[in-house]
Amino acid sequence: MHIIFGLIDPRTMRVFHVGCTRDPKTQLNALPALAAKRVAGMAPATPQMVIFQDVESHPQVEWVKWSKRFRRDIVTGDWERYESIANAFTNSKRARRVLGKEASSDADAHAEFHEFDQENPEVFEEMLRIAREFKAQGRTAASIDEIVIKIRFQRPDTNRTDGFKIGNTHGAFYSRKLQMVDPSLCGLFAMCPSMADDLVLEDGRTWREFAREHSDALRFAGAEENNEEDTRWTY
Repeated sequence: MHIIFGLIDPRTMRVFHVGCTRDPKTQLNALPALAAKRVAGMAPATPQMVIFQDVESHPQVEWVKWSKRFRRDIVTGDWERYESIANAFTNSKRARRVLGKEASSDADAHAEFHEFDQENPEVFEEMLRIAREFKAQGRTAASIDEIVIKIRFQRPDTNRTDGFKIGNTHGAFYSRKLQMVDPSLCGLFAMCPSMADDLVLEDGRTWREFAREHSDALRFAGAEENNEEDTRWTY
């Protein structure tokens, strides 16, 4: 269980810091530099603490949500580094997806992808060839859109199911399937929260399980690795 908490400046009665921890009682001694400076400046008074939420899953997502809510008053802007998460909360469907919940159109999108993928197996084969070629060239980052464009305009037409050679929504599914089929491609694509996170391959393997098993190798857009000086997370 994690706790999302806020610290309130008694002089202004406004939240100046949002944190996430298992034990809020220890946080006054482990604050980011700007928050610690604010605490020192209010001496001999001390900040008031308020508990916003108990979190059993997705603590980082909930921390970003509360930080964005108090963005005009908090003194640290480190939550902005998680742009893909923060932006999700401007759209209800994206917010549901980033929290691991199903949005209303997700089932249809999954069905459309699987239909297209099954009717056009050569598309995935060509994507796999190009991605492996990128890897062999020493590239550490690529865009699935780059591969889609190559196939759309440089290869023979595919069996159309939605008016396009490859539907725009299929890219997120293909980037996940590529890495699941060939784990050496993990990290080549920057992943963002998507309806495709619920992808299930024909053999029953799921993206969510694969992502947990390969979390160290995958790359996520807008996220940076934590370091020893990062005191937001005290797992």
